[in-house]
Amino acid sequence: MYAAIACDLDGTLLNAANAVTAFTADTLREAARRGARLVIATGRHVADVRAVAEALGVPVGLITTNGARVHGADGALLYRDDVPAGHVRELVQPTLARGTMLSLYRDDGRLCCRHDGYVHRYDDDFGEPHATLAQHPGDGVAKVMYTGEPARLAEIETQIRARFGDTVALTYSQVDFLEVMAPGVSKGRALSRLLAHEGLALADCAAFGDGLNDLDMLGCVGHPFRMANANPGLAELLPGVPEAGHHDEDGVAHALRRALGF
Repeated sequence: MYAAIACDLDGTLLNAANAVTAFTADTLREAARRGARLVIATGRHVADVRAVAEALGVPVGLITTNGARVHGADGALLYRDDVPAGHVRELVQPTLARGTMLSLYRDDGRLCCRHDGYVHRYDDDFGEPHATLAQHPGDGVAKVMYTGEPARLAEIETQIRARFGDTVALTYSQVDFLEVMAPGVSKGRALSRLLAHEGLALADCAAFGDGLNDLDMLGCVGHPFRMANANPGLAELLPGVPEAGHHDEDGVAHALRRALGF
């Protein structure tokens, strides 16, 4: 039996319709009934995750914005890490973000930059202009995300690494999402902190993922599973990790049922 089960959302727990199937939900509930602690680990904003967790009807820990926020199963915020405000003020400049959609993840929502140079709240279909990019103070930002063509994102990544070095953490949740967090932030580190808080060991934890932002989480647990639909780079970096099924075919649920014998 696993002491804990950590699952990515997009491309892992969610199917192509962005839903958790009844079969997968029942499987997770049974694993929880048998004593496993459930954890969702995602690059999404916590506001996008709570409904998924609540629908399961069992306690679920939440790792969001790639590990910049960690909530316990009771909903309490346990850990938070913000991108340094000075870095954010540079990262949002149009000369760097050119050719992309820019998003800032804050506790009160997401702010996105459209082509008119304004920052708008994502949650209300952009609504009224919130502030120009130059006016944004850069405080309270869990993640900066650039959405665009992979070639353009590679250019931006090179510039960010040259400018900030190891004072930021960089990852891709999808090939067209470049994400910037505070130094040291990752799903693996967040999972380690959450399990330590609950007195559980990484060696007794199973984890499922499909993206490069799942790399260190899969690398630090005792029972990692790579989805059949995973980014090809994940298989190259973790060749010995067993493959679960496809996310659109209840891959997580089938792998758990085989491993746990139900």
